[in-house]
Amino acid sequence: MNVKFSSVKREARGAHRRRARMIPIGIVAAAGVLGGSLAVFNSQDNATAGEAFPRASHTATPGATPSDQPSSPAPTASKAGNSKVDRYEAEIHRLVNKTRVEHGCAPLHRDPRLDKAARLHSQDMAAHSHYSHTSTDGKGPKERMEAQGYDDASGENIDAWPTTPQGAFDAWMHSPEHRDQILACHSKGTGIGVALGGKHRAYWTQDFGYK
Repeated sequence: MNVKFSSVKREARGAHRRRARMIPIGIVAAAGVLGGSLAVFNSQDNATAGEAFPRASHTATPGATPSDQPSSPAPTASKAGNSKVDRYEAEIHRLVNKTRVEHGCAPLHRDPRLDKAARLHSQDMAAHSHYSHTSTDGKGPKERMEAQGYDDASGENIDAWPTTPQGAFDAWMHSPEHRDQILACHSKGTGIGVALGGKHRAYWTQDFGYK
């Protein structure tokens, strides 16, 4: 999905509820975080799937400058390495590219700016038990990517609750909007961020870009 927001709700096994979200870049809802289990934009009970953004102007949001601080207190973006989080991010990348190639799309390359934006957002969600495409300081996906110097964003998927890459990937692929985002051949770059812990155990962000 690449031109509008949509939401998806799913029931997990047992009594637990979980939801995945995806965003097209072009529309970003700024909203507060309410009590509940999960949220994408305005409520942790009302999940918006994800965001996709049409490719239009390449002008960055006025005032957007590279920043390591998505919220207060600000988490620190993790470095690439051999930790569990690094392995999980790499596995999401592998699963996504394998599926893209099977469907006739070129694999996505990881862009360090998108990686940083995605990691900071997952860490922000985990630190504040928050689940939304809008960060706790009110920034949407496009603004967060522009803040890291990337001005050609195409979309974002987020998820919470699954504790393995396969689980998060399967959740996205079983949602038509998230699946469309993963299989959008116009996207060329990606960034992946995983944060373990917080109210919903694990938080997953995948950002997409046109270049």
